[in-house]
Order: sequence, then C-alpha cells, then structure tokens
Amino acid sequence: MANKVATGIPGLDELVDDGFPDGRVVLVIGGPGTGKTILCSQFLYKGIYDNQENGIFVSLDESKEHFYSEMKQFGWDFEKAENEGKFAFIEATRMSQAAMLKEKLFREESRSLRGKKLSIDRLIEDLQAKIASYKAKRVVVDTLAMLTYRFPDPVERRTAVVELIQSLADMNVTCLVTTELKHLGLEREALDEEFMVHGVIMLQTLFSESTTTRAIQVEKMREAKVNPSLVPYSINKNGIEVFPNMPLFGD
Repeated sequence: MANKVATGIPGLDELVDDGFPDGRVVLVIGGPGTGKTILCSQFLYKGIYDNQENGIFVSLDESKEHFYSEMKQFGWDFEKAENEGKFAFIEATRMSQAAMLKEKLFREESRSLRGKKLSIDRLIEDLQAKIASYKAKRVVVDTLAMLTYRFPDPVERRTAVVELIQSLADMNVTCLVTTELKHLGLEREALDEEFMVHGVIMLQTLFSESTTTRAIQVEKMREAKVNPSLVPYSINKNGIEVFPNMPLFGD
C-alpha cells in the first residue's frame, strides 16, 4: 500500500482510507460553485502549515491576485506562504479576451498540433523547475476545463490532457486536478480524464423538493479502501468540511 497524504479537509480522510495515496494524481470534478478550487487550496495550505509540505498552484484560469484575495476569506494567506518560500503560483494559459485575441492573431504560427503542444511542454517544464526549487510535495492544477478554449479540436485537447496528466504522474508529487462536471445528476458518462488518474472525487449540488445539499463522493481511489457513499459537505469560513456519517437531506 502507498504512503498516505493527509487531505487537510475535515472528514475527507475518513472517506479515502486516511489520506490520498502519496505521489498520485487525483481528479476533482464538480459544477460551478461546488468548491473545487477551495478544496484544492485547502489541501495545499494545510499541507504547508500542518504537514510541512510545500505546494504549487497551477492556474489555467484566474490571476494570482484574484486567487490570493479569494483564499484570504478562509484565513489562508498564500502570499505569506510565497514570501516564506513555501508556495509558488504558476499563472498559465489565462484565456482572457486579450489572450484569445492574441492567439487568433498568431494562429498561423500555432496552427499545427506541435505548435499548440509547446505551451503544454513549457508549462510542464516550468512546473518541474518549481517543484525542484521549492521542494514541493503537493501540486494543484485548476482547471482542465479551460483547455477546451485553448484546444477547441477534441483530438488536440485530449492529446494535451493526456500529456499533462502523464507528466504529473511522473513528478513524484501528490497532485489534485480539477475539471468541470458537464451534466448534473447521478447518471452521467465518465470523462476521459477519469481513466487516466489514480483517484476521482465528485462534488455536486443536489436537489430534493425545496431542499438543496452539497454532496461529495469518492468514485475511485486506487491503493485505498474508500467509502463510496454520497455524503454531505459544507463550505464555511474555514473552508470545506465533510460529514461522512451524516445522511443527505437530513433523512
């Protein structure tokens, strides 16, 4: 059995056999507002200050300033962690309108698959350098959904995702990768990424008559005896808390 890495999420360790398997890639899937980025940031921050494991956050979407501001509401001062040399933020492939326009203007130079892959190659090289420099043990990549805009062609996108996930698996760090849940509900088709990773965690907002509840489920976790039950979780001023022994909707 692999060594375990504490998740830093109250209640989640109970679902994943005392922690994530060390050095593996775990996919966190959820719709907008379900707390994917919060869960991953909590994993990083608690790792830094509770387990002395430095961390790196790779953003394919938001800026460092926005991220730092958002996370301070939970008492997580990532700017302080960065100044202490315990944390690094990689701002990669932000698909703002300006970036998309620039991409369009230079489409002649990046028309081939090889040209588009270079940005993924540079990201991987940058991440490897940061892991070595910071002696990082935890990494978050948020979010694969943004690659839809970077690589509109499905084949090119799948190639980029495969290259990124396979590279993460070889980096000897425990990595959480987020992506969007395309369809709400318990009946859904598995995403291609789910077959490439070591573990899958699902976050959803469920509805029952006039009641809503946040629900988390560990869909798979190799090298661990997981609790696969759908259980409630909350997002509060301290981050995410999972309630492994509480029924959904208070039944």
